[in-house]
Amino acid sequence: MKQIILFILLISLIFTAACGTNPAKGTDKEQEQFAYEAKEIYSVNGGKGISSIAMRNNGDLAVYNYYEKKIYVFDKKGSKTGEAEVGENWDGVLAFGKDNKLYALLQYREKNENNENILLKRKLQVYDTQGNAIESQSGIVEIKGESKYLTGETIDKIEIDSKGNIYCLKVSEEVEVLDTKLKNVTTRQGKKFLDIDIDEEDSIIGLCYDSGSEVYIEKISSKDHRSIWKKEHDSNEAAKSIHYNAAGKTLYGLNEKGIFKYDDKGNIKGYIADITQLSGLENMYRFIVDEEEKIYAFGKDGSQSKLLAYAKTEKKEQEEIDKKEILLYSYYPRDDYIHQNMINVIRKFEEKHPEIKIKFEAHDNLQQINTELLTGKGPDILCGIYPAMGYITKGVFLDLNQMINADNEFNKEDYNEAVIEGSKYEDSLYIMPIIYTKQFYIGNKKLLDDKKIAIDMEWTWRDFYEIMEKVKQKGIYAAPTYPEEFILSEMIKDGMDYYIDWGNKEARFDSKEFIETLKLLMAIRSGNFEHPEAKPFPKNGRNLELIQNNTLFYPDFRSGSYEFTYVLSPYSDILLLPRPKPEYGGSKSFLAYNAGINSNSKYKDEAWKYIKYLLSEDIQFYIGENDIPVNKRANERVLEIQLEPMKKSGFDADANLQAFKDINGSLNKNEALRVPDELFNTIWEEIKTYLSEDKGLEETVKTIQNKVELYLNE
Repeated sequence: MKQIILFILLISLIFTAACGTNPAKGTDKEQEQFAYEAKEIYSVNGGKGISSIAMRNNGDLAVYNYYEKKIYVFDKKGSKTGEAEVGENWDGVLAFGKDNKLYALLQYREKNENNENILLKRKLQVYDTQGNAIESQSGIVEIKGESKYLTGETIDKIEIDSKGNIYCLKVSEEVEVLDTKLKNVTTRQGKKFLDIDIDEEDSIIGLCYDSGSEVYIEKISSKDHRSIWKKEHDSNEAAKSIHYNAAGKTLYGLNEKGIFKYDDKGNIKGYIADITQLSGLENMYRFIVDEEEKIYAFGKDGSQSKLLAYAKTEKKEQEEIDKKEILLYSYYPRDDYIHQNMINVIRKFEEKHPEIKIKFEAHDNLQQINTELLTGKGPDILCGIYPAMGYITKGVFLDLNQMINADNEFNKEDYNEAVIEGSKYEDSLYIMPIIYTKQFYIGNKKLLDDKKIAIDMEWTWRDFYEIMEKVKQKGIYAAPTYPEEFILSEMIKDGMDYYIDWGNKEARFDSKEFIETLKLLMAIRSGNFEHPEAKPFPKNGRNLELIQNNTLFYPDFRSGSYEFTYVLSPYSDILLLPRPKPEYGGSKSFLAYNAGINSNSKYKDEAWKYIKYLLSEDIQFYIGENDIPVNKRANERVLEIQLEPMKKSGFDADANLQAFKDINGSLNKNEALRVPDELFNTIWEEIKTYLSEDKGLEETVKTIQNKVELYLNE
């Protein structure tokens, strides 16, 4: 659950401007001499298969299998040495005590027919050092309360002090201390804990935050609860989980850049392994570092849950000399899941092509990338969600048609040709979409049917306006209330290509078509467009009722997952639609993670070989779990995977499946090729003065025309 919370926090960055720092590099000289190699210890099908791990002083590992309800024990070499069956419906969180006994805190939530929590049960089992005999256990403790409260009471992690007390990190981000009978000893309040550990003196080390604060590390005395030290870190260095090695008296942290260690005051000393060395897991949930700085981590890798060990090995510099090294930058500031996927894919590619080495760097500073590329430097391959027009018009990127036409193994029919064609600029393909998402309108089918409103896949913004007018007197609105102009700006952006001729550097914003578009925009904005009380992202209560009963559409829902469209929809019966088309132009855009080859690269053939590998069926299936694969067969496999749980959950999974596929096939504009933000923002600011009636229509159109012409001729 904690990982879901962190994931949601990262996704919220979609509404913030991209800025930041360079990718972290280890500061320890030791890191320059050693690399980490991954070895799989244990895996199970299902992303939730492993729910907890713990390490004994001698290096033994205990693993809880959520699906089998079993505990497995492995020795330091990774060989299984024992197992214990828990049974029933229990999930378990594990920790070894100072006496090397294994504590398993078991819990499960009973639900009613509405999938609401009605009861939380807990019990404790303690295993002796043999790992298979129960020494003692508590009785079953039952906790009652409302569904949300019981979710918050669920325990995410435990640590054991020298007295056998159990420090419980709860989903509510509180820390509650329990005895072996699961009676409350104390509760640590006043701050939010993202993670905890306990040192050899029983002091709590907390990864915390409080209101208005950055994430910080704090060491808290177990005796009088006073703060021993506290250290805040910038967001780009903050950990998302921690581990304390008592034998080495060292605290370690994990973030999107890698695993690092702190000094005894919470200052970061340096990275022991950057993220490029920690391949094999798409999402890393928890980690352990032993005395030799061997790393153990579990998490999700595609459809599997895995426990991996990362052992230090000396770097073999001589072997690297004979390899062709490709530098790859990835710009994706919204989340780091794609970066971890890329690292795993690179590892697989290098195993298949040992003559090629790919050096991966994750970046969130687009200005730095621009400076490098526009001065003839930069990476061999640039991947990400960057705006591409500047690179293309200045000759930075290679036309990939050259590589495709010379490659007999590459068959365009294997891929979604609509998104590839939509990524072309003047018949040249400078960027290759790897995975993508698109924006839907989720229609309230019940309400649309009740009002006898029919919509087809080619509907326009004028159709949208006429639908608004049809229900104008009935207290029904088109959509919930979103941030200012969040939806309407897309109406203008989708038509930009109709008004700008990039090749001839001409604009036609003073045309009757654009004037008609602005009049329609004003009419929509002034009508019953957004419900003044209904907010997006409903959970329950009156707000959800307002959306279900008084809005027709849930607009601009961006998703690459057919399943998520249903799961996250506020409507029980939906009609899946594309975003309305503008009257003129008619771009149907998609947001892609693109790859481009630097025209100055020495290794163009090798770079193309890697891009082609990214588009292969198995790799597309692997990286396309939350996005839409470009490879047709991989996309079919992803849909098959999504349909099964949808049907089990009671959704009519076939109702909009063809619409989902039709929308995919109709896309024609890669957002990387849309009007640059700086130009569109200039246009939109002028439009806002018209919408607020501070400037007349003719004056607005004339000002936009002049500003765009100036931009095109600079």
